Amino acid sequence: MTTIKNPDQIERTDSSSRRQTNLAPLWISHILAPTDLSKESRKAVNYALWLARRFHAKLTLLHFYETPGTFDCAFGVPDPDHLQQDKDRAELRLLAMYDVVRGQHGNTEPLFRCGEPRSGIPAVAKTLGVDLIVISTHNFQWLRHIVEGSDAEKIIRKAPCPVLIVHEN
Repeated sequence: MTTIKNPDQIERTDSSSRRQTNLAPLWISHILAPTDLSKESRKAVNYALWLARRFHAKLTLLHFYETPGTFDCAFGVPDPDHLQQDKDRAELRLLAMYDVVRGQHGNTEPLFRCGEPRSGIPAVAKTLGVDLIVISTHNFQWLRHIVEGSDAEKIIRKAPCPVLIVHEN
């Protein structure tokens, strides 16, 4: 039987000895659940909620509002009032999700930021000192993926803690 004391050291023991090793128990006290507010991302929020309840952990619902990019503005730049209304709607949707989740787990907080999720999520996770990020990955526009790559891949590479990826299906 193989037991792991830490990631750099593996110890072999025979199955008859059943010796205890000094493994740190899995303890999660703060979970970050980034969401793009889509129906598909709700599945990851549900996983994060279940884990937060199971571990009596704090749950932070995070949404990054991205201003329209090159592909989104192909037919002209939206006027500033429209952009502000769009941002306000996104913040209200996060607060509505927060109300539902808080009804099931009181130790929950919403966090609304502007910027790019792929760099912002790891930065927020580091700042908050979270123990786990629970993120969804779902079908996205194939052209955007080819040009920009997967946000989940980039978040995993920069994350300061473990990342649980919840697939849409």
